[in-house]
Amino acid sequence: MRKCKNSKSLSLSGVLLLSFNSLAFAQGGDYTPPQLSFGVPDLQGIWSYETRTGLQRPAHYEEAGLEIDEAVMLDTLEPTDQILDDYQNFGTNRRDDETNVGGYDPIYFSIGESLALIDGKYRTSIIVDPANGKIPFKEQASATRRQLANSVYAFPASLGRSDGPEGRALSDRCLKAFSSSTPFLSSVYNNNMQIVQSPDHVVLVVEMVHDARIVKIDQEHRDLPYDKWLGDSIGYYEDDTLLVVTKNFNQWEIVNGYGISPSVNTIVTERFTRTADDQILYSFTIDDPDLYTQPWTGEMPMRPSEGMYEYSCHEGNHALPGILAGERRLEQDAESK
Repeated sequence: MRKCKNSKSLSLSGVLLLSFNSLAFAQGGDYTPPQLSFGVPDLQGIWSYETRTGLQRPAHYEEAGLEIDEAVMLDTLEPTDQILDDYQNFGTNRRDDETNVGGYDPIYFSIGESLALIDGKYRTSIIVDPANGKIPFKEQASATRRQLANSVYAFPASLGRSDGPEGRALSDRCLKAFSSSTPFLSSVYNNNMQIVQSPDHVVLVVEMVHDARIVKIDQEHRDLPYDKWLGDSIGYYEDDTLLVVTKNFNQWEIVNGYGISPSVNTIVTERFTRTADDQILYSFTIDDPDLYTQPWTGEMPMRPSEGMYEYSCHEGNHALPGILAGERRLEQDAESK
């Protein structure tokens, strides 16, 4: 067994995930994953985490619980065509409204054809703890998030959102998109990631915004004079599982994030266990006493992917100059009156 040199710093995450160790390894049965030349499980490759299972359990699955069989899944899953049609017309009341310019072409969407399948059962939520499949928010969680956002966006009162690119959201500038990579959560498209391993590092490359998280193996979190964009990740191997612990998230990344919205004190612990040639069981635990009443855990399968595409965000290339140019035109029109 290979363990992290900094075992003390990871003791909290180990305790949080102790109850899920047996579940994770049970999925693999007697499967023995291939090994790399330096003696660790081979997790390398391009993997898809596309799934129709949502992070939290919807109301119509509350009585069914965490697992359902295929018949129930097929009977309750909303048709893919209807979902894509809704995406195409999001934000409008009528499809034939002349102001409705539509959204992205659904041909680019990849939302999955089924719920997440683990150990022969379909999952009704990514969250497995708490048992109700819900994020255990504290009552003051929204206020905590707003306070952080206000401190980050502390622009002078004389500056407007369109006075310069710095005032626009990071998604407008193609620096952040509507997905989460710490932890990984399925979105409407670009649900692919690549794992690259070396003896001292693991790199987790995400298709969305081509973010690359560099994980230091058997090392400690560093006391840096700045917060890294994707947080500070360290990892170690425990039997056939790669554990990754990430903290010290950048405030701009947090405020502009989608999916999971942590605070500056969030600790995310992830587990990657290869349970078959064509599956990685991925799980994560989020510990943040500022936002949640307890640590909470989710899990889902990752499957081999055909590959990753370039993330070409045209909003920042074309829309952002148009937004700023339009604002300058409005200013000129106001001055000419």
